[in-house]
Amino acid sequence: MGAKNINVSKLVASLMEGLDARQHEVIEGRYGLKDGNVNTLAEIGDRYGVTRERIRQIEAGSLSFLKNVFNKGEANEFVSLVREHLNNVGGLRRELLLLNDLRLMISDPNCNYLDNKVRFILDIAGEPNFVSEEDGNYSYWYLGDEDKKKAGAFIAKLTKSMDGNRGVVVSHQNIDSLFTDAVNPHNLKDLVALNYISISKNFHINEYGDFGLAHWPEVNPRTVRDWSYITLKKNQKPLHFSEIAKMINSVRKESKKEAHPQTVHNELIKDERFVLVGRGTYGLKEFGIMPGTAKEVIGRFLKEHGPLNPQELLTFVLNERMFKKNTILINLQNRKHFKRLEDGRYSNLV
Repeated sequence: MGAKNINVSKLVASLMEGLDARQHEVIEGRYGLKDGNVNTLAEIGDRYGVTRERIRQIEAGSLSFLKNVFNKGEANEFVSLVREHLNNVGGLRRELLLLNDLRLMISDPNCNYLDNKVRFILDIAGEPNFVSEEDGNYSYWYLGDEDKKKAGAFIAKLTKSMDGNRGVVVSHQNIDSLFTDAVNPHNLKDLVALNYISISKNFHINEYGDFGLAHWPEVNPRTVRDWSYITLKKNQKPLHFSEIAKMINSVRKESKKEAHPQTVHNELIKDERFVLVGRGTYGLKEFGIMPGTAKEVIGRFLKEHGPLNPQELLTFVLNERMFKKNTILINLQNRKHFKRLEDGRYSNLV
């Protein structure tokens, strides 16, 4: 039978044939084979009115029996299929991605609770090895300790390299060289390296497709303030706070929390990275927009460019800030700060 003709649901049913009714139900409950819900020993014990220890004994005896009768053609064929696939992608694979891969290789890709059934079969087989999800990694399957160590060493090296070059990564400058520097010492193919990255929670790809470390707010925004920053960064122009809120909500669709305009406005006011351009519109300081009143902005341009006529000054100021023209012209009349020269240009008084 070809690998693509393997039916996982039928394989699980055939493996369970030798169990009695009680054993069958215990294994079903412990692996979530029937309804997807993985039950604890205590939950199953309560159902039967026995202790959790008795259920543990039934489970252990059932698994021992299944392991002894496992050496059957189709079961071994399935394990060989998984092993071969893991070997082709570098020796390990994130559980979610492995399941997606297997759906293309079996005859019942839409079978219910495929993850539980695959884990059941491979648990009985005793290979490959499984690592549960933890704070630093997603759950994954791996062939051997060497594969696991190789992946861990690469992940650690790339994490350190990226953290030390945060500005380069965030600005998308020369990222490929950082990736190559981490890959080369381990003699990895790019696809294998990307596969290793997928098991780690150190890395993140955001809704805009940006790749970076998960603790960077520029890549993995968590607060309204973070989202406001990345929204302005992506648009590369000042935006009204209500427009920022609307854009955040359109991108962050899966979030149950809506970004309210007033909340966005409050966050923009608190952070010096954001500059009020005028009438509720904010830009980023890194755009070259400097904070200040109309008087202060006028004074800065006169200091930078020397004396300017009113039209030149209006052009400079209005390109950066959303002041009204009359506001600028009225401020120019302040004799305590600005001086009108004989040729009609203005300069700072000092």
